[in-house]
Amino acid sequence: ISRSLSRLAKRVFSSTIRGPAQPPGHRLLPLKGVTVLELSGLAPVPHCGMILADFGADVTVLEKTAEASVPLAKDGGNVENRLNRGKKSEVVDLKKAEGVKRVREMCRTADVLLDPYRPGVLEKLGLDPIQLLQDNPALIVCRLTGYGQDGALAQEAGHDINYTALSGVLPTIAGTRKQPPWPPANLLADFAGGGLTAAFGVVAALYHRTTNGNKGAVLDVSMTEGLAYLSTFISMYKELDHLWTTPFAAFGSECPIYRCYETKDGKFMSVGCLEPKFTHNMLNVTGLADRFSIADVHANAGEVAKELERVFLTKTRDEWAKICEGKDACVAPVLDMEEVGNYPHHRERGAFICDEDGHRWLPRPHPRFYSMEELEEKQKQK
Repeated sequence: ISRSLSRLAKRVFSSTIRGPAQPPGHRLLPLKGVTVLELSGLAPVPHCGMILADFGADVTVLEKTAEASVPLAKDGGNVENRLNRGKKSEVVDLKKAEGVKRVREMCRTADVLLDPYRPGVLEKLGLDPIQLLQDNPALIVCRLTGYGQDGALAQEAGHDINYTALSGVLPTIAGTRKQPPWPPANLLADFAGGGLTAAFGVVAALYHRTTNGNKGAVLDVSMTEGLAYLSTFISMYKELDHLWTTPFAAFGSECPIYRCYETKDGKFMSVGCLEPKFTHNMLNVTGLADRFSIADVHANAGEVAKELERVFLTKTRDEWAKICEGKDACVAPVLDMEEVGNYPHHRERGAFICDEDGHRWLPRPHPRFYSMEELEEKQKQK
């Protein structure tokens, strides 16, 4: 390695999720031994790399500068990329020949390369996936973009709301049928259709190597298509008007038994009692069973909704949560991220852990993996 390469900045990002004393279900690292190279980019690819690292992969972020950051600061500057937890970092200047050479060298022994760039950028940099696979036939190149590697929109700029719009999913997210769709933060396309879908693709490709003579693959992951695939259920049943489009449709946000209600303290309770037996239980816990029948919920939906709005305003959210506990009524409190880790059920399962600074609750990696020994240990503790 040249003298300039020997000065490349290297570091290891701290992990606030994994530590020496992991609870059962979080000790197994199924991706241990998998080597991942992540070309630095915005949220979707770092999210994919984070998932792989959370489950044991050795992930190295190849960064343009010595600071791992994303453009999220109020002043337009950058803040620390918190999706880099549990990863290592190396600075590589892909505008220089030695930087490209370094990446090609690393790809010869890597299992996975995560590509965040627009279609054609890798090729222009001298990192054509075909060449990389010639160097290392077992390599998996995961290319994650908004619209895919080809097609009319392949080079078009976009963000989560645009990908969600073109997936067909955005119109299903609205306060009422009369309001425009609500931007769903950047959760759906960036992270569900993007990062999570890419991580699944990588794991599928890793397994495929075990059955095809250790041959790698190039994954074309479109956030738009990934989200559309996640919405398969909606696509299959969209013609059922009573679920989506008619007044008080079940998933139209005006349905009295599938929506949120404000409570006395300005917080909210979620109600999702679509089945008759759960509707019956909900009417009981809210004290409305004597006034409304299950048939009224559909025949007089507007009146039922107004009465539920009134009733839920008589108590605080936590009071309602206590009343509904154990009643099998499909009623649950709406939690903020600042309080989610203290919710009794989550606390009992250790579902969240406070970060190193004590400022935020972070979800533990999921799903949980239990060995037979851990499962036996868990059963003994019941």
